[in-house]
Amino acid sequence: EVEAAEQVPEQELPLVLLPLKDYIYLSYNPLDTFTDLIQVAEGQYGSVYSARMASQIDTDSDLIAVKKVPIPVNGTPKIAQLKHELNIMSKVRHIHILANDGLFFDYAESALWVRMELMDRSLADVLALGDEDLVIEEPVMARLASDILLALVFLNENGIAHRDVRSDNLLINADGVLKLADFSNAVRFSSRDPTVYGIVGIHHWQAPEVRKGHYDASKVDVWSLGATIWECAEMIPPFTDIDDPAALGVRWPPLTRRDQLSHDFHDFLRLCSEPSSQRPLPSKLVRTPFIQRACPREDILDFLNLCRSIEEGLQQ
Repeated sequence: EVEAAEQVPEQELPLVLLPLKDYIYLSYNPLDTFTDLIQVAEGQYGSVYSARMASQIDTDSDLIAVKKVPIPVNGTPKIAQLKHELNIMSKVRHIHILANDGLFFDYAESALWVRMELMDRSLADVLALGDEDLVIEEPVMARLASDILLALVFLNENGIAHRDVRSDNLLINADGVLKLADFSNAVRFSSRDPTVYGIVGIHHWQAPEVRKGHYDASKVDVWSLGATIWECAEMIPPFTDIDDPAALGVRWPPLTRRDQLSHDFHDFLRLCSEPSSQRPLPSKLVRTPFIQRACPREDILDFLNLCRSIEEGLQQ
């Protein structure tokens, strides 16, 4: 709920933004609502900033993220993506799901401001440190997998499939909590018949049945989770040496440090990569021995500190 700035008279939105009108705080000027903006990232459709709500600038715990999306006269694909995501996720809230908390429009710069929780880094950022010999130990991988599974259990219960689970779309906050982001490829499905259609996602993490065009939506994210945990073990995505999707296997390549990983780890990956008809739902996987051995949250904070120290060393 917005409480930071004095309301201003509504102005006419650009026509290209009318599909998002119901989600935009029309009576608030983001230039007055947010302050102390510092750019922290650059995305495909705009820059991301840390910021504070203008009424809460005297505290250190109110940092949020704002993404500025420039809106040209002829529109941008981001508008359709946001509309799709908000239609599915506007009322969905969960500790392991990153939600868009509000939209604002800057009439002066013709930019849409998207407010969300400020996150520390993506899992992809962590994995990039594999080039610096960073290794993710099993208990840490299990905690990351557990966070993802809890999000997937919740989505399954609400008839939603993400369909693009991968390291770029998994973000970790300053408290060491991992959250699933970017629902632009999400779809609703029925528990009576979870079959959906559409080839989406990136083939490194894409369940094999998705490439056929019709599949059980309740199972595809489990395969993508497994591919992500495989990536955490190898520090690179699976199938990076294959360009032709037709040449992709239905199981992941052998792990290079196979003998260093436990039976429980291998069994978890095997379950995630089973054919769709035999693949467990997320609610079953949360009870597997691998997940039960997840490290405490404090260890994730220590792991993030290790990542920061490596990055600081690279900057010196």
